[in-house]
Amino acid sequence: METSLKDDLRRNMLLQRKTMKMDNVSAFSNKIVKTIINLPEFISCKNIMMYLSFNSEVNTYDLAKWCLDNGKKVIVPYCIKETREIIPFEIQNLTTDLTKSSFGIMEPKHELLKKANIKDIDLIIVPGVVFDEHCNRIGFGAGYYDRFLPEKLKTTPTVGIAYDYQIIGEIPTGIYDVPLDFIITEKRIIFPK
Repeated sequence: METSLKDDLRRNMLLQRKTMKMDNVSAFSNKIVKTIINLPEFISCKNIMMYLSFNSEVNTYDLAKWCLDNGKKVIVPYCIKETREIIPFEIQNLTTDLTKSSFGIMEPKHELLKKANIKDIDLIIVPGVVFDEHCNRIGFGAGYYDRFLPEKLKTTPTVGIAYDYQIIGEIPTGIYDVPLDFIITEKRIIFPK
């Protein structure tokens, strides 16, 4: 029951996100990035991990560029399909350090780059498809982040970024689901209730 409900929520939200106007993707993403840049947790961090946006996701490339231009280290995930594992890699250039993965998303050229130590990451920006008012998330269903996040330091904040319509009252959770510390949309910051 829980899995089919998650699948339905994921499918419906992805369809809604796919139909977004690119003007809205850009405008909402800009608002979210401005909010992130002004967060005390962001201002004080040196090593920030973020996903690289794909299709109509909240655009993270401007945030990555801002970080690189302002002396913050940018760490991005490299996903190992067979084990559903994330390996964090530091990038220094959004053009030369990335390549397109088998999923069609940009990922670090892991054979050339330096692997980051998860214990050195100060802030993690986590992707998702559906979020709730308790800072739970539904991702794409492979469990990459649910395996990765328990390995971080307990003091490292996790932030979901999403469009406000991606937030619903409550989503079903399982024992392996890892809630986030907060979620940022173009309209608000949500802390767990």
